[in-house]
Amino acid sequence: MSSEKFYYLMHRNDIVTTLSFDEVTGSMVSVGKECCTQLLPLGGNRSPQGLKKWWARRAVPLQQGNIRMLLDANNIATPQNYLLQNLGLSLSDHYWINPMERLFSWEEVSLFSNDFKDEFGGFKFADSISSENLMINLERRISFYPSASLQGELQKKWVLQNGKRYLIKANGGNTWQQSINEAIASLFHEKQKRMPYVNYKLCDIEVSGETGIGCVCKDFCTEAVEFIPAYEILESEKKSNDRSEFEQYIFLCEKHGLAGELVRSFLEYQILSDFVLTNVDRHFYNFGILRDTDTLEFVGMAPIFDSGNSMFWNRRCIPRGDALLDISVNSFKKKEIQLLHYVRDAGLIDLDKVPSDEEIHRLLALDKACEIRAEEILQGYRGKIELLERIQRGEKIWQYGYQFEQ
Repeated sequence: MSSEKFYYLMHRNDIVTTLSFDEVTGSMVSVGKECCTQLLPLGGNRSPQGLKKWWARRAVPLQQGNIRMLLDANNIATPQNYLLQNLGLSLSDHYWINPMERLFSWEEVSLFSNDFKDEFGGFKFADSISSENLMINLERRISFYPSASLQGELQKKWVLQNGKRYLIKANGGNTWQQSINEAIASLFHEKQKRMPYVNYKLCDIEVSGETGIGCVCKDFCTEAVEFIPAYEILESEKKSNDRSEFEQYIFLCEKHGLAGELVRSFLEYQILSDFVLTNVDRHFYNFGILRDTDTLEFVGMAPIFDSGNSMFWNRRCIPRGDALLDISVNSFKKKEIQLLHYVRDAGLIDLDKVPSDEEIHRLLALDKACEIRAEEILQGYRGKIELLERIQRGEKIWQYGYQFEQ
């Protein structure tokens, strides 16, 4: 007996195309010949194969926390199968799949307007924060889990508080520094008052019976606005060989109606702030744009988020001096120093308004493991500020012995 079943790919209440899926693996088998091309996800708009890859990328990665164990415990074959069971729903955009044998409306299934209580995640708020106030008990006929489409490798979970959607995140390794780093980055952007950012707050969480520090932030997407990651924008159109990915991204944002200088300034600010904070993981799913879900117009840059992999969090030996010019990153380029080549206005960061040593030390001291190495971390932080000061004085430090594409 065939395990293939048919669905509509939906954007809110609009049918995009027809799809079939293998019910066992959750993988997309076929894409219908007829479709509303303008409604196709940007990350899968160039071919049926591209749409299949878009679906596969949408599923929660096996590397995230203890997802593999949770899938096994719930007799779920694959992350894509888990995504299929939850209709591909997300709290980042308004795409979903509608089973032809039992059609739903967007109003029935939307995670933005319907209550949910996702028990699938592997951690919870600690008792010191009243979970009764944070999670709403459900007595609904229809309920789907937002964890099926959560991206990233850190354990995380969506919760409801007073009708608002919040994301709580745990940490990797044996420290709480990634959550503390999110609070440091929030403080940095708050002081700069230059670009939109996600405001992370620290919270107590319980993971595998152990209490620790996590962070929580409000969902920046709504029923009216959705998030399109940079990866999907770059995938939407083939790049010419004479244009860098950085310039291609600006070009495509302009093509969709955003002012090129606004996009460029945002990216430059993001590069500079990541440089000072030594955020090494600004990959193409960690930034993007906001899109009006009715008009499909790009309406602005998504706020800066996911800065946890910063402040030398996974380095046993923190570099000093010229060694601070040789840090690998996951972004438009492979080295921080190469990203600085894109910056035209280094003055986008006001160095009189960066967090003080005392403010950062106060946050690091919340974790004893971080407090032990706090002075080393601060030395690296001060070193990055000194390097940016040199750049702002006109010194092209990225030219010192480093070769990269123009």
